[in-house]
Amino acid sequence: MSRNYLSVLIFLLLLVAILACGQKNITTEEVRSDGGRLFVMSCQSCHALPKPYSQTDEKWPVIVKRYGPRAKLSEQEIISITEYLIANN
Repeated sequence: MSRNYLSVLIFLLLLVAILACGQKNITTEEVRSDGGRLFVMSCQSCHALPKPYSQTDEKWPVIVKRYGPRAKLSEQEIISITEYLIANN
């Protein structure tokens, strides 16, 4: 009985480790810029953060401009987030 329990525990730990390796923590490189910090703090409050490469350079300004007022972002904050997303696309 304990051998089966140990085998299952090892399997689950390996599975968690494998899954964790494939995920990038959005708060590593991004927090080095004002736009990145604003992106994490403002956008994450309503939904999961999209990856900067999930949209094109042409689409990011439209998206951020559309949702910026909902997030109560100033015009400068919208510009900073847009610049961050394009630079990291």
